[in-house]
Amino acid sequence: MIITDTMKSERGIAMAICLFVMAMLAGLTAAALSMSRVDILTARNYRSASQGLAAAEAGVFHAMQIINQVGVLNLQNDVINVWSGGSAPFGSNPYAMQQKTSYGYRALIAADTYNGGGNRGVITATGTGSDNSVRTVKAFVIKSDIPNAPPGAIYLATDATSNSSFQGDNFGISGNDVNFSNGLPGPKPDVPGLTTRTETNALEARGSLNSAQKDNIQGLGYVPGSPATPSVSAVQGASAVQINQMIEDLLALGPAYVDTNSGSNINGNQQFGTPEAPRITYFNSASGVTFGNGTATGAGIMIVENSLTLNGTIDFVGLILVRGSTSVTEASGSAQVWGSLWTTELNLNVGGHADIQYSSEALALANQAGGNSGGLPAPVKIYSWRDVY
Repeated sequence: MIITDTMKSERGIAMAICLFVMAMLAGLTAAALSMSRVDILTARNYRSASQGLAAAEAGVFHAMQIINQVGVLNLQNDVINVWSGGSAPFGSNPYAMQQKTSYGYRALIAADTYNGGGNRGVITATGTGSDNSVRTVKAFVIKSDIPNAPPGAIYLATDATSNSSFQGDNFGISGNDVNFSNGLPGPKPDVPGLTTRTETNALEARGSLNSAQKDNIQGLGYVPGSPATPSVSAVQGASAVQINQMIEDLLALGPAYVDTNSGSNINGNQQFGTPEAPRITYFNSASGVTFGNGTATGAGIMIVENSLTLNGTIDFVGLILVRGSTSVTEASGSAQVWGSLWTTELNLNVGGHADIQYSSEALALANQAGGNSGGLPAPVKIYSWRDVY
């Protein structure tokens, strides 16, 4: 009989099993690592894409913030033509977000020709994430029917050093909303009585008021006292260039809405628009215009080239725009202006019995003077939104 040693014939099987198990574990480990890497890359790509999308959306809202800081009369003229060719504040290159320099966006605007153009536009914003992912969104915008609030009852829209002077203690400038029709408080929030584009000019205006005059300028920020704190503020409202474009937009409406007057001295009883039929009245005299003897009334928008002097009795309801660079905007006499007065002049004189009173009701009439186009700058709003990719 031959006896076989079974243990000897199975020698080495344990090593083979161990090698097989180790290979299987190595394969499982490699597969797990690969799946984990894919998950990590997917998560990173998703995070980067989300960052890019958020950056693109931020670009849209930043563009709208810049546009709506002043508002538009004509979206094509005021924004699209200005921003074409990458001349937007952040149009030609990505604009780094303040929170993370690895994120960025750029935004451009074009006319929405598919939907009829006019005061419709398309803001296209492209955002990048931390891993250079790119997302693009399109926001279709339209000019709102509700005008922006004015910067103040009087707005001095020059970046150069201005000179404001005030005579006597009988004038009044108020940014508290009052209805011109009944003298009751209006529905809109108060605005400053006098605003400038720079703090330097605001300081100059405050310093030009003596102690007895400081309570003559009231509105947002006014604090009564002895002496009072006048309502004089610096705001980033429309620049002189933007007001000039606004005037050009209004004049482009033509004779159907614009009455041109070449006179430099307005005397006697004259009327320039009524509350029932507000008009745009354009005074284009090279020497400016002076309202002297007699009583003048008007409603709508008054545009004055070079200088405006209100020495006589005038009662105007709406918006007064004065553009120039060397002359004086002077309101004295028995002038009563309901609405707002904007001037790009370097010199502002207020005195006599002049009363400049902010009135949203009066500015609503000014907006009607431009017909369907409106007469006052209005913000844009989004009416459709699309993620492109």
